[in-house]
Order: sequence, then structure tokens, then C-alpha cells
Amino acid sequence: MPTAWETLKKITKLSDYETLPASLRHEIEKTLEQVKKAETIYQLKIQLRGIRPPIWRRVLVPSDITFDQLHLIIQEAMGWGNYHLYQFETSDAIIDVPHPDDRFMTLWKDKLDSRKTPIKKYLSKEKQKVLYTYDFGDNWDHIITLEKIEKRIEPLTHPICIKGSRACPPEDVGGIWGYQDAIDMMKDDTRKQERQEFLEWYDEWHGDDFDPERFDIEEVNQRLATIRFK
Repeated sequence: MPTAWETLKKITKLSDYETLPASLRHEIEKTLEQVKKAETIYQLKIQLRGIRPPIWRRVLVPSDITFDQLHLIIQEAMGWGNYHLYQFETSDAIIDVPHPDDRFMTLWKDKLDSRKTPIKKYLSKEKQKVLYTYDFGDNWDHIITLEKIEKRIEPLTHPICIKGSRACPPEDVGGIWGYQDAIDMMKDDTRKQERQEFLEWYDEWHGDDFDPERFDIEEVNQRLATIRFK
């Protein structure tokens, strides 16, 4: 393995190491060692499939987290309640929390434990994608895209949302079609009774007004800050 100084020479073309002050040599070595130990950070885009205008979040996470940790990050970033089962799917694997009944299932793909499988096993190059499905009743599909890979000297202590758009659909609203019907109902004056019942149901379960365009990045990051890495 090349020394820090050999690495520096390749980058900067410097060669007269001995002529540099000892204090500067020390700082150079220290900085390069920090760079070598820098944490790999993924910039991921999470987008709900099948909804227009799109509902999405962009988050920063360490590359060595598990798929189960990513599940929790998606829940908090999007605004779901984590009430239902989930799974990730790649071209050759299903990744979730194993269930005893799984042994009776015949699958054409590998079955992996999300608590033991790091995301970098299937997300290691920019533009790679995996599918995340939450709630097998409403069947919310999310496309997870690895947009960028970066190095960071200061490790992330929790995930960070850097951008996003629109509010998460309500839990148990009936999937894409139920959600779209709720949006249409809000605009239809002939469905006032339905709208009032829906808003009462939403307020009871969510404690808030229904606003499909709402996105508060500070609120999202407050939720994400509850997920600690170190």
C-alpha cells in the first residue's frame, strides 16, 4: 500500500519531501491519513412510483448501513408510520425481515435478511436502483436511486435530507388509486360529504390538515435525527 507521501506526490507532483518543514510534513501526513479513513457517503433519491407530480426525497447516508436501516430512513424521510411490512427487490434478490412461513415459499430470487445485508452489496455504482415496497395492501412502490458517491472526513451521525417535494400520502388510503381519488375529492364540490368524512378521518389518525403539497425539510430532518449511526 502506498504511503501518504507517495500518494501526495502522485497528486501534486511534489518530490522534495525532505526540504519541507517538519510541521508541514506532519500536517500533510495527518490530512492524508484522514482522507484515507474518510467515510463513503451515498446520495440517494427516494421516489414514489406512479404518482404525478412526483413525491420524492433526496438523502445522505453512509454506504455501510443495512437495508433494514435504509427502510427506517425511508419511513422517516417520506413520512410513513412504519405500520406495515416491507421488502426491497433487486434483479436477483428479495431483501426483507425473514418470516417462519418463508420456508414454504418457492422463489426465483435469492432471499436475504435485510438486517444483515448492507446496501452497498446492491448499490455500489452511481445510477444503480433498487425497488422498495411498503404495505402489501396499498402496495406503495419506491424507486431508490444511488445518485452520487462521496467521501466525508467527518462521519454522518444520522441521515440528512437535502431536498424533496410534496407530502407523503396518508397511511391506508388505498394505494395510488385511493390517493388520487382523495385528491380529486378535494377539488369536487359535489362530494362535500365525502370530503368532510375524509378530512375527519385524516385528522383523527394524523392530527393534521391534509395538504398534498406540503413539504417541510426541517421537520423531515428532525425525524431523521432520531436514527443514529454512531
